[in-house]
Amino acid sequence: MSEKPSYHFPFSRYPAARIILFFTAGLIYSKYTEIPVLLIVSITISLFALVLLCDLLIKNRVSIELSQFVFVVYMLAIFTSGWSWGAIQLALDYKNSERAAVLQLLEWERAQIVGEVNEIRKNATGRFVWEIQVLETTLGDSITFKEPFRLRGYSDDDYELLFKPGSVVSASVRFIPLSEPRNPHEFHFKKWMERHGYYAQATIVDVNEFIKSSNIVIWPKLRSSLLGLVDRSFSEKTAVLAKALLIGYKHELQQEERTAFARSGLSHIMAVSGLHVGFIVAPFWLFIPFLWKYKWGKWVGLIMLTALLLFYAGITGFSASVSRASLMAWLLTYGKLFHKVRDSVNLMAVAALILLIIEPRQLYDVGFQLSFSAVLIILMILPQAQRLISEKHRQSWVGSFWMIILVSIVVQIGLFPVLTHYFGEFSVIGPIANVLVVPLLSFIVPVSLALLPVSALLPEISGWVFLPAEYGLLWIQWVASTLGNMDGSWLVFEKPSFWVFLIWTAAIALTAALRIPELRWKYLILLLIALNGWQIEKIIQKAKVPLLEMVMLDVGQGDAVYIKTPSGKHLLVDAGRWSPLANSGDQVILPFLRSRGITHLDAVFLSHPHADHIGGMPSIINEMSISKIYQSGYPYESALYLNMLAAAERTGTEIIDLRKGDVAWVDPLIRIFVVGPDGKRHNSNPNDHSLVLKLVYGETAILFTGDAEDHQERRIISRYGDFLKSDILKAGHHGSRTSSTEPFLSVVQPDVVLVSLSFRNMFRHPHPEAVNRLQSTGAKIEYTSLEGAIIYRSDGKSLKRHDWR
Repeated sequence: MSEKPSYHFPFSRYPAARIILFFTAGLIYSKYTEIPVLLIVSITISLFALVLLCDLLIKNRVSIELSQFVFVVYMLAIFTSGWSWGAIQLALDYKNSERAAVLQLLEWERAQIVGEVNEIRKNATGRFVWEIQVLETTLGDSITFKEPFRLRGYSDDDYELLFKPGSVVSASVRFIPLSEPRNPHEFHFKKWMERHGYYAQATIVDVNEFIKSSNIVIWPKLRSSLLGLVDRSFSEKTAVLAKALLIGYKHELQQEERTAFARSGLSHIMAVSGLHVGFIVAPFWLFIPFLWKYKWGKWVGLIMLTALLLFYAGITGFSASVSRASLMAWLLTYGKLFHKVRDSVNLMAVAALILLIIEPRQLYDVGFQLSFSAVLIILMILPQAQRLISEKHRQSWVGSFWMIILVSIVVQIGLFPVLTHYFGEFSVIGPIANVLVVPLLSFIVPVSLALLPVSALLPEISGWVFLPAEYGLLWIQWVASTLGNMDGSWLVFEKPSFWVFLIWTAAIALTAALRIPELRWKYLILLLIALNGWQIEKIIQKAKVPLLEMVMLDVGQGDAVYIKTPSGKHLLVDAGRWSPLANSGDQVILPFLRSRGITHLDAVFLSHPHADHIGGMPSIINEMSISKIYQSGYPYESALYLNMLAAAERTGTEIIDLRKGDVAWVDPLIRIFVVGPDGKRHNSNPNDHSLVLKLVYGETAILFTGDAEDHQERRIISRYGDFLKSDILKAGHHGSRTSSTEPFLSVVQPDVVLVSLSFRNMFRHPHPEAVNRLQSTGAKIEYTSLEGAIIYRSDGKSLKRHDWR
């Protein structure tokens, strides 16, 4: 009886997949090495030469050992190719960074530039954003800088109708700094700009002269014209969404709309990805059988498809998702026309390889990662998932209905670790939202794009022609807004660990291999190893000494401190500032809490009712559950404070007034002692009745003083004396001269003083007198205006600074 042959994975079926894996590994490895570029390139050339030599040697004879050796050398050559290409790009980036260092010297300087306008667009705030290829920069009357660079400019005046893409203009600008994140959760705008080739930004003060118009810029001009057609074809209510859905132009979308689409699981329809390319290419595939009848039909069809895909990729800005989908559609159609073997995994790998050769930095772009991950997950899992639909229904409308749900579920679940890593949120309502929207898109996208020329030729009837699409867009807006704002439609998660990624990868591979027993048990073992690793990591974390973490958030001219207790409780001391246009709750605190997967606060301590300390509370109360709010109890009649009290009453949040001598019991491992206020009305200044807290964990202590001024400091000293001694002092009143008095500092004796304030503020904080007094203590002084958010952690014995950048 012969033995059953063992299963061998068909690696030979996926040559492109092998290549992209090794090439990508080389790109990643290039970030962590500093070997000279010429040496890496030389090694790569030598390896390919060795492959060619070995191929010649085995051409006329069979040698399994030599063939295996050639394969290993070839894969190594692919790896060093990625390494070389990544190293070359890093070298170019280094040169650009040197140029950027020169441009940074121009921050806040006024200059005259001459440059070619690539694009002018309006953003969600109503300002106009310019993309300019600067050719010459002049400072003053004599200093001229002729190094070309890309500039992003901002203006309030509408020059959009005067200067089209390709215009060369002379403009007066004021350079402004490229902002870096001020808090741990914030988007790194500077890195994003540099990754897209922008090393400077400026305010457009005035456009002095139109020099000439260039005919070279094709796609930006065409894109600009199409955006104008969309504005004329749709109403003001839907034009912004139409631009996003048809052309991928999302710059005018308000943040509320973006959030609603993300939480309803519909953000992918605005990414202009494979879904849109599929809608456009699908009608073309109906004509392929007719093209087979003619001698040159295949080539004519291929040329037509190439032009169609190139046109759509161009007007959408050659985004990673559209470029990937267009390449795959072209390769699939080529295989269909010429009866070639078509394997979707290989085609996806070829598309990824081409894109990474063109721009290797795309590998670290979230859009690139999500796009290819989604396609790979669909290819691996969907064949198994669609078995849940009975064969008799697969070709019917019922089967199509369930297939939309299945694809949405597969993609949402499959991308869970990536989505939570980047966004901290996960939509659970997505499958329902996609069923309600995607079928409609299959009509809106191709028909609207095909009818856009009507707006140019017959503008008087375009409104009637686009009326069905108009109603469709209104429906999509309603679905996103309604489902995205429903309670429970989305969940918040903390950034997943490495083991979670490995668990998800193993689970996806196991699902794909369910019908291959020889592979199934291997992936099951990998999944079990990953699950055990995850549990071991959790056990190790629990075995460690529990840490207290304090994050002084940068909220500008205000206070907001997040505390994670050793037992995992979440506290907030003050809630930042409020202004008519924004507040720290929406801008800083809530995004920070969501990035950590926090949906509940165990306690909030409000030092006093001024707007720079309670500014974010109405938003926080409406968005998060809070066990208790502790406050000073000082009577105050501001609209903001009364709104906060009303919001707390509406949500059933308990508010407790604290007095000196009280202890707030929020965690058995820490003590929060209240040393002020004393409950008496000494004057009409709320600052002098601030809630002053001493947090003690083991042998470490932190003193929070709110905006306590000299009068309250004297009262606290007289009652508590040496008890006030602390390792960290949160300086009172943002470094004002009326706080941080010498007697108070001599009693507290801090090792570190933290001051929360804005770099530019109307109060001119910190005052020199206060700074001198703080420096005289010998303590380390840190300002949020200079440092951004400041993080300290305590193990109960010592406090250590944590660098989050």
